[in-house]
Amino acid sequence: MLIYGTLIILYGDKISMGIRIQQISEIHSGEQGSEDKEDSFSERLLKPLYFAFIALIVKATPSSNLLTLNKRLDKAGLIKNNNKDKWLYTKGMVTLFSPMITAFLVYSIEPNLLKSLFISVLVMALASVTFNFYISRKIEVRKENILRDLPYNLDLITVSVEAGLSFDGAMARVVSTVTGDLCDEFSKTLKEIKMGIQRKIALKNMSERCDCEELTLFINSIIQADDLGVSMGKVLRIEAANLREKRKQMAREKAMKAPVKMLFPLVFFIFPAIFIIVLGPAVISIIDTFVGGL
Repeated sequence: MLIYGTLIILYGDKISMGIRIQQISEIHSGEQGSEDKEDSFSERLLKPLYFAFIALIVKATPSSNLLTLNKRLDKAGLIKNNNKDKWLYTKGMVTLFSPMITAFLVYSIEPNLLKSLFISVLVMALASVTFNFYISRKIEVRKENILRDLPYNLDLITVSVEAGLSFDGAMARVVSTVTGDLCDEFSKTLKEIKMGIQRKIALKNMSERCDCEELTLFINSIIQADDLGVSMGKVLRIEAANLREKRKQMAREKAMKAPVKMLFPLVFFIFPAIFIIVLGPAVISIIDTFVGGL
């Protein structure tokens, strides 16, 4: 059931899409039967168990934790592939079954109940920490990707605005030509604007999702320019120049930190090898001399 549930989570959307396409093709070809088909095993047994397990986890988890988890998944870019329920189900199944399997294996090797329980608790804690670390790492990687793509996308937006497009049109142009995490955020912002949300609020939502200082400063400048009626092209040019200057300063800062970071590998790994190569023959000659003299 664990393997089947995991496969359903990974390939459930693809299977549903294939079934839907087959149904549409049968409707158009006139091969749709009048009798209802019997539900599959997953729909009759595993799907109710899945929803029951999700409902139990959601009921046991405080609403504030669910809200925080949803925000973290959104910052990590995992919402487009997994929703909150699927993440909770995967984490719950792994956290529940991995200690049980580990305890069974340990007990089969050495029949010690206390030791098996202790190791199963450690495995449960390790599984929970691993999921949290995975989200944190995805958030950091996504921030780095956004910061890396921001200057190039900002140049494209600036050129598009100076060519006569609006800021929304420039974002749509960037989304249609470039791919990446930042373009995904621009796409979400454009969808929110099309849904009727004000552009200021949609941009602030993007700033909260990305949680990147440089992007936040850029968005605040765009909002102020829009409120004050300042030329958008000039603001974008200034922000692009400031962003590139800040990246140069960050590169200089990392270059200044490099000698300090290189000190520890030199002391603990490179210097001992050099001492062995340089002083090794001398030490061997000294030992031979003293041993021969005795």
